[in-house]
Amino acid sequence: MNQSLKTCSLLALAAALCTPALAAPSHADHDHSTPEGMAQHMQMMQPAASGAQGEHQTEGVVRKIDAASGKITLRHGPIPALGMGAMTMNYRVRDKALLDGLKVGDTVEFSAQQIDGAYTVLTLKRKP
Repeated sequence: MNQSLKTCSLLALAAALCTPALAAPSHADHDHSTPEGMAQHMQMMQPAASGAQGEHQTEGVVRKIDAASGKITLRHGPIPALGMGAMTMNYRVRDKALLDGLKVGDTVEFSAQQIDGAYTVLTLKRKP
């Protein structure tokens, strides 16, 4: 076997061995606004979320509103206290009245907490 072929074979073997480590899931690998994506997110975040009990305030942008089911999809920056990076995620709202007067594209300040395994918006205020 010539030197060039040996080198290519070794590189291919190294790439094959490293691929599983590079394929580890990240926040970019799933959509938080779908049930399947949220299930994947919850599984990934289990250790980090288990210690997150308090209410956490942050800012976001409204991407979708489902007033009938009391849900809102928000794009927000990192929320380290909840073990979250920047993402777009579907939240349950504690009180459907929080959704009154909101529209897609609004910038909001909100607080969220994990309640009974679901991330829930407790307060929500549209920013001017």
